[in-house]
Amino acid sequence: MGFWRRLGRLLWRFMVIFSFIVNLVLVAVLLVAGLLIFEIKNAIADPLIGGLHSTAIGLRNATIDWTIPVRDNIPVDLDIELQTDTVVVLNAPVPLTVQAVIDLPGLNAQNVPATVSLQLPAGLQLPVKLDVPVPVRERLDVSLDVRAVIPLSETQLADPINTLGLLFEPLAIALHNLPSNWGEASELVGLILGGKLGEINLLATDGTGGINDAPYLPWAGYSRTAGLNYTLFDQPVPPNNLPLATGLVPPGGIPFLDELLPGRALIYEQGGVRAVNQQATTALTARGIAPHFFDGTMAAYYNRLQAQARGQQTQAVEGVILPDQPPIVNPSPPMMVEQPPSGPQLPTPIPTMTDDFGIVPPSSP
Repeated sequence: MGFWRRLGRLLWRFMVIFSFIVNLVLVAVLLVAGLLIFEIKNAIADPLIGGLHSTAIGLRNATIDWTIPVRDNIPVDLDIELQTDTVVVLNAPVPLTVQAVIDLPGLNAQNVPATVSLQLPAGLQLPVKLDVPVPVRERLDVSLDVRAVIPLSETQLADPINTLGLLFEPLAIALHNLPSNWGEASELVGLILGGKLGEINLLATDGTGGINDAPYLPWAGYSRTAGLNYTLFDQPVPPNNLPLATGLVPPGGIPFLDELLPGRALIYEQGGVRAVNQQATTALTARGIAPHFFDGTMAAYYNRLQAQARGQQTQAVEGVILPDQPPIVNPSPPMMVEQPPSGPQLPTPIPTMTDDFGIVPPSSP
């Protein structure tokens, strides 16, 4: 009995001492963290979260500017039918000798065979119709420099890039607007105690949030230009090659923060991202647009057709169900980009470019 009592007293003392040590360590850690909280915010949290967001902004606004050299020798095997009506001019007299049948009324003679000799004078204009086959058997040297200026915001890459940006955007802006030193912290406390919560906007980007007066500028620029000396910005892309706006929206990040971002509140007013995308998918399906044009399975669809063209057996890659719908060629007017899909029109967080930046080959010499 005495053994168990001594053992219990020993365990009790050990737990008291251990608890005291743990609490002491936690208090020391909290004190150090409190003293270094602005250093952690300025040197770790803000650069990390802000760096991820700025990377997404940079990708969203980036433009591919590249010149593709085309050098080839192309065989040309053509038979051209040259048909035309023209006028030829004789440059020398042309003698003609023809057999004819002549009627001589005075001699009461009809159908008298005769030989007639004529001469066409130089300078005589003769209307003729040419129908001449012209065979072309040549090899042409092709030397082109095709320059492509493609903003990523005009491609499907914009969707995952924009999703990455939305994931970190509210956190990055809020960290930027939070106090960075004890002076700004005291200013924030003064606004709260003074009942001026309406002047505090942690998601303001223009420096009007009431705490940090510096505007939030996530991306300063690029180390090289894009589009400099490019002269084909105003050239139209063929209408059938213009992409169609689907009405689908990126999922975004933390919902209650995502809802506070400009342009995203309407999405949540209409039921959230899932409801809006379901409605857009239903509208696209009703218009006869195959899913692989917008649901991310285009690569699998392309690979399946390529495998069929090579006579290979089609296999699913990584569990992706390959679509069976045929591609839509030359879409009808209801599918043109000028007519938006049915359903509510939502503001897209990706800026829409007004100029056309597609691949346009240079003019023929």
